[in-house]
Amino acid sequence: MTVDPLISLSTAGSVLDAAALCLIALAFAGTVVRTLSTSIALLAAQGLVLSIASGAAALAEMEWRSWGAFAVALAVKAIFIPLMLWRILDRMPVRQEPPGFLSVKLAVPLAAALIPISYRAIEPFTADTIGAFNATNALPAALALLLLGLFTMVTRKKALSQVVGLVTMENGLYLAAVAATRGLPFAVEFGVAVDVLAGVAVMGLVIHEIMRVTGSTDVDRLRTLTG
Repeated sequence: MTVDPLISLSTAGSVLDAAALCLIALAFAGTVVRTLSTSIALLAAQGLVLSIASGAAALAEMEWRSWGAFAVALAVKAIFIPLMLWRILDRMPVRQEPPGFLSVKLAVPLAAALIPISYRAIEPFTADTIGAFNATNALPAALALLLLGLFTMVTRKKALSQVVGLVTMENGLYLAAVAATRGLPFAVEFGVAVDVLAGVAVMGLVIHEIMRVTGSTDVDRLRTLTG
């Protein structure tokens, strides 16, 4: 049984474009804030926006695999992963990111510079429409999320912040896949989501052990574990 799409491909592309710009703003804000609870809230917002983008693709395609991918994205990225990180945060004595090796005055412009670099790097690939959706901001935003997530991992000391950066990078890959492939096959999205969820769970156990052994979740303290 074939179901007619509820929205057109052009409308879905517009939703993806708006979602991409919103994701850039959320990822950039994640590089600026120092409160760990706020970082997790921003990551949950990323998951919600990605779910909206995936839902737009599903409405334009109207196939069960697209709706399955949307459901998995909403459950894992917007709900389960943030809840797991908040539970880890509840066990941490310190909820503020300490100053890194980069000052805020230097980190903010460096993070901001990654956004135009992403647009410049992807420009040859966005000269023509890629995939089913005419979303010119999607692929540059995907690269920007990858770079901003990596920037967060490099510049933050708390292990929990580095997990947030890792999930941000994966969100960029997901956005690129949705924009370029007209929605992910359900088996692929389910496998990736379970992999990320398992990775966050393992990292939660690692963070707990770091805190138990060193009394802190600063990655700098890991040097004390070397013989």
